[in-house]
Amino acid sequence: MATTIVGILNCTPDSFSDGTEDLSPGALCDRALRLIDQGADVLDIGGDSTRPGSACSGVDEEWRRIAPVLRAMRGKIPCSVDTHHVEVARRAIEFGATFINDISGTLSAEMVNLVACHRVSYIFMFNAHRGAHVFEGGLQTPIAFSSISDWISTAIQQLTTMGVSPDKLIADPGMGAFISKDPAVSWEVLSRFHELPAPNGGLLLGCSRKGFLTTAKEEPPQKRDLRSCKAGAAAVRRVSPSTPTFLRVHNTLMQRQILNEWDSMSEAERAL
Repeated sequence: MATTIVGILNCTPDSFSDGTEDLSPGALCDRALRLIDQGADVLDIGGDSTRPGSACSGVDEEWRRIAPVLRAMRGKIPCSVDTHHVEVARRAIEFGATFINDISGTLSAEMVNLVACHRVSYIFMFNAHRGAHVFEGGLQTPIAFSSISDWISTAIQQLTTMGVSPDKLIADPGMGAFISKDPAVSWEVLSRFHELPAPNGGLLLGCSRKGFLTTAKEEPPQKRDLRSCKAGAAAVRRVSPSTPTFLRVHNTLMQRQILNEWDSMSEAERAL
């Protein structure tokens, strides 16, 4: 089964990876079209940065940032909205969003009832801190992977019981600071991604440009694209072909190329 490439479109001035870019509606729509041209199957649109140290922008500001892009992209490509606010999710669904990407890890009844009622896909992410703007120490090895795996299993049962269709559930194990300050935890999740329990809707991996990918030489997030794309390809290629997989990435062109070439690469070429 082909991997779905989810292109990240941050509509925020304080994103860790691209917060300095032009955020006018015209510029954002141009970036969205470029992501589509370069291989995105889905756009993930976010208006509230959840990087460590971020502050919640609030419903109205978040909606102001993303509404023009959602309106412009309707009918061009399936859109996901990265939000932990039920009201933003509700408005986004009215504007045609077919995925809600909830990174809070709370599985709030109001959000779950909304996605169940409208039968949109629900990306539910493990978050060790159970909140969108809360960052503490997080998990530690050796129990981290089992904790994430157990949470996903329980969440699948809970969400199904609450009325979400199993084929609309997509599990995201979380990455980086969402799960731990210790890079070793993220690396273990990458190496064992294929062992995670998978709902019918599939598994999503969002490691793009995360801090745990940095080398000994400090570098800006944009320089992490190659390692991000190789790490993503290596993880999803180990997953059973019957399980849908999603890669949430900044550089859709590079990710598409690496996925297409992965099977023909040597071990040296695949090395991060």
